[in-house]
Amino acid sequence: VVALWIMGKWLLKRITAALDSYTTAYLQQKAAIDARIVSLEKLVEEQARLTRTVESIKDEIAAQAKSRDNRWEFRKDVYVNLITTIEHILSLNAKAFTCVTHRQPIPSEYQEKLYEEIKDFSIAANLAPLAASDSVLPLITSTLSALPGGADPSLPLNHEAIAEIGKTFLSLRTALQTAGRKDLWGTPDSEAKAETAI
Repeated sequence: VVALWIMGKWLLKRITAALDSYTTAYLQQKAAIDARIVSLEKLVEEQARLTRTVESIKDEIAAQAKSRDNRWEFRKDVYVNLITTIEHILSLNAKAFTCVTHRQPIPSEYQEKLYEEIKDFSIAANLAPLAASDSVLPLITSTLSALPGGADPSLPLNHEAIAEIGKTFLSLRTALQTAGRKDLWGTPDSEAKAETAI
């Protein structure tokens, strides 16, 4: 009985030591696992924060690109509208020049069309300071101020005046083309001037 009791005590001691060893190992592993879980949670939080930051940067870049594209589109529209109305005025001017050259009266519809084109040119010219190059603004302003205005504009009836309108608008068109090449596409001055001279 004593031997059994000693053996039981010895066995209990061994089992307790083994359990203590396993418990200690388990607790150490659990602590390591808990630390990894906390580390992983922090990593997930950091990843989420980085993702939000990246998305915020992407949104900001997209907004800047959209704003730049909108400004470019507006600038392009101003140049296109200016050049389009100039072409219409030059066309009307050429017809008036032909009439005067052949000593024919200038039809009244030309005066009406000229008035409409002058209105369109005025609108585009007044928008030009918002978008056009500073190099062409004085020319646009002086051209605008020299145009006939009011409710009943009249075309000039002599060669010199008609030729002067043509010369003024041709110069303005060339200056706008050069400025537009530079402003819209970043073409260097010398290259833009050479391309519009062709």
